[in-house]
Amino acid sequence: MKTKFLFLLMIVPFSLSAFAQDRVIDNAGIFSAEQKAYLEQRIASIAGVYNFDLVIVTERDIGASYPGEYADKFFNSLGPYRDGSLFLQVTDGHDYWLSGSGRGMGILNSTAYSKLEADTVRFLSEGRPFEACQTYISVWEEFLDLDAMGRSYNFFYQYNAVLVFVAWVLALVIGGGTVLVWKSKMNTALAQNRADAYTVQGSLAFKEKNDQFLYSTVTKTVRQKQNSSVSSSGKSSGGRGGKY
Repeated sequence: MKTKFLFLLMIVPFSLSAFAQDRVIDNAGIFSAEQKAYLEQRIASIAGVYNFDLVIVTERDIGASYPGEYADKFFNSLGPYRDGSLFLQVTDGHDYWLSGSGRGMGILNSTAYSKLEADTVRFLSEGRPFEACQTYISVWEEFLDLDAMGRSYNFFYQYNAVLVFVAWVLALVIGGGTVLVWKSKMNTALAQNRADAYTVQGSLAFKEKNDQFLYSTVTKTVRQKQNSSVSSSGKSSGGRGGKY
């Protein structure tokens, strides 16, 4: 019993320190104490349910560093082999970066990235960083809910209502076309395919005339090829960013 008690004393401090680790690093000082506490609480709740880390970092300036590389190094410094995502905001340069790590890379397909980027950057552009971070957390919670059910936020999920509407429209068009075909088959009058059925025999006479071309000219133009672009960093950073 005593051995078991000592073992628990060793485990509990480690668990508490891991849970209490800061996930909102506001180096730019843009959040109030209440706002930071709220964001920390929301992220801790998600981490407890989905075993997934969300990290928010604000900086005034990152020097000559590329935002994607800075975000990756920052996330890796928190510990290797982490499943999660990092949201970086650089206030002086108006830069942002959204990255994924571990399981987060699989969840953030192209459609999910577009959703996350559009919803969060809209608030950054309006000068509302706290609302941007709230949205970042909420959108990730939606992604993780789907992931827990073995689904993903993809094109079909995003436009599900539109696809259902299109399916109904196609069904109506096909159904209406079928009815029109049936109706046309009920017409007993036979259409004439030739004009001679409506003319007096011998009243029209046509002469044939042929045009012959002896020479032709062909002009060829070289098609321009498109070149694929490669990022200056030379590697995939596992994220997306830009200016707001």
